[in-house]
Amino acid sequence: MAVNNEKPYAGLIISNYESSDINPLLPLLSEEFPDWSIDKIKSYIGLVIKNKKDVAGILVAKNEAYYNVGLLIYTIQQVQTKNNKETKNRDFENCVVVENLVASSPILQKQVFLLMIEEVFKIAKISSCKFIELPRLDSGYQLVKDKYKTKIQNVNGFRTFLRISD
Repeated sequence: MAVNNEKPYAGLIISNYESSDINPLLPLLSEEFPDWSIDKIKSYIGLVIKNKKDVAGILVAKNEAYYNVGLLIYTIQQVQTKNNKETKNRDFENCVVVENLVASSPILQKQVFLLMIEEVFKIAKISSCKFIELPRLDSGYQLVKDKYKTKIQNVNGFRTFLRISD
């Protein structure tokens, strides 16, 4: 699956992380997983990187100096959804699941999160997904909530779904 290699926007570039060298990502990963050892982090990211691009991936946000300021890890899964409220039948739909999302700075967090989720929308469309599953929408997601408020579904306090328009 190919995402635009670079998306310049307000000084930030969002791209797929293609390298097997995760050392440049360790500051962000250590922030996301503060209780994990470096070996555990490397093992987890190794699993993500080794998967085919149609199953999992990593996006990074870089500033104009090419410093990593954001990281998003995603998987593509099938989730169970109700297809008919009256009969309560359920179908499985393809979904991009945002597993981890972190920004290096609280000042950049809202903008980084929005740009990363915009890139995930592209991945979802390319992958024929019907939903994006996000973590709980806290204040860091304010720009995401504002932009996609008509697409937010099934907010249960823990995870949130964004419906992909056809």
